[in-house]
Amino acid sequence: MASSSAAGAVKSVVNKITSAVLKSNASEAPSDPPSIPDTASIASTREHISGDYKLVEPGDGDHLTEISCSVRLEGPKDCVTKYGPSAPRLKLEVTPFTSRIARIRITDTERARWEIPAELVPIGPDISSDTKNPVTADYQISLDEELGGPGLAIIRKSDNTAVFDTRGIALTYAEQYIEIGTKLPKGTFVYGMGEVTGPFLRETGRRYAFWARDAQTPEHENAYSSMPMFAGMHNGMAFGVYLHNSNALDMIYTEDLMTYKIVGGIVDFFVLLGDTYGEVVKQYQYVTGFPQLPPYWSIGYHQCRWYYDTLEKFDEARQMNMQSEIPVDVFWLDIDYMIEYRLFTLDGERYPGFIDYVDKMHDENHKLVAILDPGVKNNVEGYHPWVRGKDLDIFIKNGNTGLDFVGKVWPGHVVFPDWIHPKIHTYWTEMLRAWMSIMPVDGIWHDMNECSNFVNGDVSEAGGTANVDAILIPEDTETVADLAKAAADGVPVEESDKKRGEAKPEPLVAFDPSSPPGLTNPPYSVNHGGVDWPLNARSISVETTHYGGVLEYNIHNLFGHLNSKTSYNSLVEIKPDERPFILTRSAFAGSGKYASKWLGDNFSHWDSMRWSISGILNMQMFGIPHIGADIGGFNGSPSEELLIRWFQLGAMYPFCRNHNMPNTRPQEAYISESVAEVARRYLNFRYRLLPFWYTAFAKAKNSGGSVVQPVWAVYPPTKQSPEDTAKIFKEGNDAFLINEKLLVLPVVAAKQRQVTAWIPAGVWYNATEEGVFTDWNDSWRTIDAPLNKIPLFFRAGSIIPMHYHKSGKTTVDFRAGGLSLAIFLDFAGKAKGDVYLDDGKTFSSGKSMVKFSARTSEDLKRLTLEISGDFGYLAQHNPAEVTIREITVRAGNGKSKITTTKIYLGYPQTETFEL
Repeated sequence: MASSSAAGAVKSVVNKITSAVLKSNASEAPSDPPSIPDTASIASTREHISGDYKLVEPGDGDHLTEISCSVRLEGPKDCVTKYGPSAPRLKLEVTPFTSRIARIRITDTERARWEIPAELVPIGPDISSDTKNPVTADYQISLDEELGGPGLAIIRKSDNTAVFDTRGIALTYAEQYIEIGTKLPKGTFVYGMGEVTGPFLRETGRRYAFWARDAQTPEHENAYSSMPMFAGMHNGMAFGVYLHNSNALDMIYTEDLMTYKIVGGIVDFFVLLGDTYGEVVKQYQYVTGFPQLPPYWSIGYHQCRWYYDTLEKFDEARQMNMQSEIPVDVFWLDIDYMIEYRLFTLDGERYPGFIDYVDKMHDENHKLVAILDPGVKNNVEGYHPWVRGKDLDIFIKNGNTGLDFVGKVWPGHVVFPDWIHPKIHTYWTEMLRAWMSIMPVDGIWHDMNECSNFVNGDVSEAGGTANVDAILIPEDTETVADLAKAAADGVPVEESDKKRGEAKPEPLVAFDPSSPPGLTNPPYSVNHGGVDWPLNARSISVETTHYGGVLEYNIHNLFGHLNSKTSYNSLVEIKPDERPFILTRSAFAGSGKYASKWLGDNFSHWDSMRWSISGILNMQMFGIPHIGADIGGFNGSPSEELLIRWFQLGAMYPFCRNHNMPNTRPQEAYISESVAEVARRYLNFRYRLLPFWYTAFAKAKNSGGSVVQPVWAVYPPTKQSPEDTAKIFKEGNDAFLINEKLLVLPVVAAKQRQVTAWIPAGVWYNATEEGVFTDWNDSWRTIDAPLNKIPLFFRAGSIIPMHYHKSGKTTVDFRAGGLSLAIFLDFAGKAKGDVYLDDGKTFSSGKSMVKFSARTSEDLKRLTLEISGDFGYLAQHNPAEVTIREITVRAGNGKSKITTTKIYLGYPQTETFEL
């Protein structure tokens, strides 16, 4: 129970401590930490897990108020748990990070432990100092009611709910094992915990592992990124919890309890008070940073394939897209372009005259993005990326030998850059600058950066054929397709078989009780790969060292994040005024500040398409709004029906790209007229909506938030029974909203020609043709969805900024044509909206945030449009770019009116139109 005041809280804890019978050494000076017992001692320790900590009587430096505390916890002397000896003394600190975010830290007072350095992952980089560390907050602290217990609760004042509650739950704090749990309010629905493929609503009874891993989107297992954050919905209100820790860990979600089992670091929680789901998303980004604003061209359509292995094939794809009138901005190259898959190279024989060709691409307003994996081929005389890296000594080291750690990926044996080395920026900038002189790319694609390794650890220690420096390129009669299939040995591509078959190494013993515990033999095994794999499985060894002696054991989950951050900083140095575009596969908290992301190597299955929606909603929560999945699936060959449905859905992804493997059928938009017709329709619709999309991205960049939302998060269920509400939270997650105003109802099953979805009460306008429906109450509604259509609806009361042109080739065409407004009136004859405008590419561009407000006259014969806001982008090179040329007004009675106009968005103004 929460104390009624700060003074009461202090009195309460003092009374508890006074009456508690503490160990005789509770007030003694700190003693030396206990020595690590031998293996037999650990083996003889029974199932005892708790550190048996108690609150220590307050002393110098301790304090407790309603919203903050700093108290000490102490365990029995020489306490040994199942997972090793306990830290004898801990400090528990609670501080208000903001008035709506509580920070909870539990640290070892006698031994320094790994903490994520702020220079690698800054905390609160985008909020003002006035917002941080307030003197009042919207929560209060309650300490454990058990005498002297170590637990506490964060009580949200608005509804007196304990949104974080460790009272009565054992705390363990050993060298390589921390266990702490928080009770969940009864009936909480839990979302988040990524990166994990599967339903958006997380399932109870599962052990979710957090250890970045190269895995082809297996359901319920850890994959490319580590995001130990969840959001909970309880009684219509939201809260969230983020654990700021980069070590391997499990989150075990059982009914009404979330248990954390962590193999290193410290406890550093941020409790997000909500009250709404959208506020939780923003509060998480207050901690981790706001996402980048992607370049305008990057929210267009992207075409990629592994196996555009000659310039002729690459150009064919480009020409066929243009001939089929598919709007597309970006063409991509996978590893095919390199010489023997070596980083920073270009095979001039297969891509002759490539610089001139890219110049032609740019003349036609197309962009180029190419892949850069992190592994640098080693032991090649004259290969500058390796030679220069050796000169600067910037490769990570084998922790046993002190030599460069050597892994094995596509080029054969490789070494890996150390992203925390003080000379890494010099090295990476030099490499990118030289590479871009032969590969004039517009963006970078970072794959394999979990970090992926085809063997278990260093090749010198992995055994088997790891020591064979085999270059994975076609030999004799082999094709790239053969190698791709071999690299993904066992991957099923038949639609009837949904079981994943990724090439796993044989599961090894994760913990060997006959050997001493240590880095390579941690006493607790996280659920890595769903089978408790050792942490070095298909990755870098955990004893590998980075600059300053930092262990891979501690920093592994940051590899992809730091890879993206390093590239971002290098690109800004190379082109100081150009906003970088970087696509990453692996991410951590705050990665959205530097990169966009895709959901990895998915499959050409209906379930894979469906779970892409969950992945996109999760990444919104994790602060990476520019996110998408490979349209059509990367592994396998989609049926025409699946590809059609995927183009409909993919056109509504924040990041929209088609990509697949070489050993599969082509799946470009032009592959059949049926596919092309649907792709043209919905990609042109996407391009018309780009001002609407871009405005959503700009808002997220400026103040945090998302561009895509669960429907129930924006329009909470009303007048629903508990059972109906539960059904909405569980089953209403295939539908989603774009920028809170466009309702997307995708088809996610074969042969389905209708969609049943929960629709919030109100007026909804068909987005692509005439039609409107009204419901006075929330309801489950079945809507027709023939194969060539996806149901899309705009919310009444919205003004949607669009491009004036109805079709075009690239974003340049659409931008040049100016703007139009689609006004969807509500019951009162009103609507509002906004649009963000800039040049779409530079940091220095002027910026406009223009607000629109529309209302009809009492006789419904006229509409007044008020235009206000900030007008910093005037597009003086082409004023038509920021000129409204057409206004469409639609009313709930089905009537509509299109008016041609010319409104330059350079200043506040009011316009009136006849209806």
